[in-house]
Amino acid sequence: MTDNSLKQKRIVVPTKDAESWKALLADPDKHWRSGYSAMSTAYSWEDANGLPKEVEQLFRTAENPALRDAELALAIPEYKVALTGGSRPSQNDVFAILTCSAGIISMMVEGKAREQFDDQLGDWKKRTSPNGAEARLTEIMSCIGITDPIPDSIRYQLLHRAASAVIEAKRFHANFAVLLIQSFVDNDSENHYDEFEKFLGLFKKTALKNTLIEISNPSGLHLYAAWVQSKAT
Repeated sequence: MTDNSLKQKRIVVPTKDAESWKALLADPDKHWRSGYSAMSTAYSWEDANGLPKEVEQLFRTAENPALRDAELALAIPEYKVALTGGSRPSQNDVFAILTCSAGIISMMVEGKAREQFDDQLGDWKKRTSPNGAEARLTEIMSCIGITDPIPDSIRYQLLHRAASAVIEAKRFHANFAVLLIQSFVDNDSENHYDEFEKFLGLFKKTALKNTLIEISNPSGLHLYAAWVQSKAT
């Protein structure tokens, strides 16, 4: 039987304003702080009339011309995606569904303002049952198109956020999936840009800010990753 706490509700209530996002956080008192990612992400998306301007520009300058007219159809904050194994879902800061000339885009947004990308893969394995870790990692690798063993030094959060974008892309019959890191700190060291670079290295890709980078093509689906710089709230 599936644990209902791992599943995303299919009935979505519209937010009133950025403050509406606070109650959706896993730990509101800890994570809702000025200058940090949860609050900054909420205000960035609520204040935008569609996509935040930096995210809109990301698509307007895409190498694939069919992505350049991307528009926001729907954005859902704190969106949970259930994964095989493990005890918790992947709780994404924003799940955005976009439309473009080439079809539908499934995009998971991870806001970052000094916070680390959670545990390294090796540390996550240590606190997860062997069977659960194997099952979840097998699903993640299949989703993101990785066959070689993943180094334990890779940040686990980047892996399951990318897998989440692919899982929902398949559910919505989307042609594209995007893992978007929305950075609210311009200091690369403070905001752990090197971890994103290591993640792209798994796909033999070089990180480049404010650029949609196609990293794999699992089952014919185009998976992209990007890092954009936004202003903190």
